[in-house]
Amino acid sequence: MGAGIALWRWLRTARTTHRGRLATGPGFEPARIPDRGGDRVQGLRQGVGPAYQRRYTVRIVGSPLDAPRLMERLRADVNAASPVEFAVFDKVSGASPRLDLDDEYDVHMPGPWDCPVRVVERAPLSFRFATLEGHVEAGEIEFRARDTGDGEVEFTIESWTRSGDRLADVLYDRLGMAKEMQLHMWTHFCCRVAEMSGGRMAGEVEVRTERTEIAGDPRVDAHRLTGPAGAALARAFTAAARARGGRPLHPHGLVFDATLRLSGTSRFWGVPLLDDAAELRGVARLSRSIGLPSPFPDVLGLALRWRQPEEDGEPATAELLLATTGHGRLGRHLLRPANRWGPGFYGSLLPYAAGDRRVLLGAVARRAVPADPAAADGPITMDLVVAAGLGPWERFGELLLTGPVRTDDREPLRFDPVRHPVPGLRPAGALQQMRGRAYDAVQHVDEHPRAGRAVTGRRGAVPRRRPRAHRRLQRLYEGLRERPVNFAPGDRPEHAGTGGWHMDDRRQALPPERPGPPEPDGSWEIARRLVRDYEFADPRIIRSAYRRSAPAPGADMLLEGRFFGLRFPLGVRVGDVVDTTTEQDGRPVRVWGWNYRTLEGHLERGQMDQEVRKWLDTGDVEFRLRAFSHRAPIRNPVVRLGFELFGRPTQLVYQRRACRRMAHLTRTELAARRPAPAE
Repeated sequence: MGAGIALWRWLRTARTTHRGRLATGPGFEPARIPDRGGDRVQGLRQGVGPAYQRRYTVRIVGSPLDAPRLMERLRADVNAASPVEFAVFDKVSGASPRLDLDDEYDVHMPGPWDCPVRVVERAPLSFRFATLEGHVEAGEIEFRARDTGDGEVEFTIESWTRSGDRLADVLYDRLGMAKEMQLHMWTHFCCRVAEMSGGRMAGEVEVRTERTEIAGDPRVDAHRLTGPAGAALARAFTAAARARGGRPLHPHGLVFDATLRLSGTSRFWGVPLLDDAAELRGVARLSRSIGLPSPFPDVLGLALRWRQPEEDGEPATAELLLATTGHGRLGRHLLRPANRWGPGFYGSLLPYAAGDRRVLLGAVARRAVPADPAAADGPITMDLVVAAGLGPWERFGELLLTGPVRTDDREPLRFDPVRHPVPGLRPAGALQQMRGRAYDAVQHVDEHPRAGRAVTGRRGAVPRRRPRAHRRLQRLYEGLRERPVNFAPGDRPEHAGTGGWHMDDRRQALPPERPGPPEPDGSWEIARRLVRDYEFADPRIIRSAYRRSAPAPGADMLLEGRFFGLRFPLGVRVGDVVDTTTEQDGRPVRVWGWNYRTLEGHLERGQMDQEVRKWLDTGDVEFRLRAFSHRAPIRNPVVRLGFELFGRPTQLVYQRRACRRMAHLTRTELAARRPAPAE
């Protein structure tokens, strides 16, 4: 009967409880919780699964009791505030009827667990319980009150806990049932404390949560449960990708410039994308899943990439994949074929975790746009929406897709939301893990003949590697994924100043085109391919030794530097890929390019950007090379001396040759593509 009453109260109130995250950054450090002495204490280190910090707060107005007297009344009878139909505090150790230090209680709740606790701290404004062996949780919970100074009393319950065993972990973290029961118990406790005080609640109980993964967690990892299925799915996607030229699904797409105008929602999520008011620039791709002709319905996809600002450091690349689904409580989890880009609903299909809430993201296209390239010329506007579980959709911004619309048939635009997640949103559930493995496998499908070796057939081309040399480069390349970038975001010149950094910015004019968008097989298109394939680099100084795909954010690349007959393997990681039309000094310019950042073990620290630009008002085309760099720590004294003497001069020679080589290769290929004069 008591559990039924508790369930009814939860259905009426818990779904509308104001929830959010404690912080947008990493969770709390379990080491900050004291290691309590005494027997039978079940601390965080004895728990299973992730650690949860939860805070329940209620503000009380009109109370004749101040904070010390309110806590004294609560210590006199804890059950006066507890939902007794759900949880009863039974004192089993302690002489005083009031709550005192080292007292022990059994908290009787529905389910197969006893919940023994011990009072480990007691003060005029607070007391704290630690869980004992056999408790459903492992950790501590604190009850405290304070006077706010404006006549109000603030009462707070805060816990730092993990699940007590694996079954509790499944019910709490994976299914969420125990977590909702806990939320009901402590929110009801806060309401009863407000009644005890003789005042009334100012607003509702606020619940804040932060989840922290624990290193060395002994629980059954979902990866072990989904590993075989995930591996099978990855193999299937890999085979399909090889059969379809590198993409198992969505083989052809339309690329747009994207603007995300964020406005936030009525609640705090602890996720910058959902909370902030900002305007972000990025790129979007609309595509058909199977690739059926436009009159036929197909599952349509919307892929987004943008730079998400962060409080500390440089913006992070974020990616999000959506597909046409239903928008109802059931339909949002089912794919839905469509034959037009809009109107329609694009959803994330699988959930993300925002604090202790699971959310779905979506985009709602407003106007009718047939799903074919010719109909996508005008701007496409969509509403960005979010929903918690089965709750209603709430708008958090607007997405604007603008032209010039282009295809990515020559150079597919790849997205990897596993490597570039949305900050603050964590993929939730076993299906997300399986999908992540499939995405990772597809990213390594070798669809380009240059992948894994340098093959160009042009001046400066590097011959095919012998198997032994190829295997050596492959081993070096595989080791790059474990290496971090060798400079911190705060060390960049725009944050730390230019002192000590070499700053370079070179521009090289290329053959011009007619004003307007880039011409097919024209100067801009040729230069773009040369930049993409890193062919502008003089192979006598540096060359691309090993990579697996065209530049994509987060992809690794092994360069080989050459100096006085010596060869140095140099690891770099792609940072950003730019593909947009923008304005500079009031002039429209079409830009394509990418940059890379140096990894641990590189002789330098820094970043290099290479771009090809076309000024649409005049038709001028140029190659731009920008870099900031600094010598990295070099252990070998001979190499360190050589770099000190010749490193910077060689760097400047490389840049000058890269610009000249770029102009020469562009003119040569452009001349080769011109039709021969008629005789």
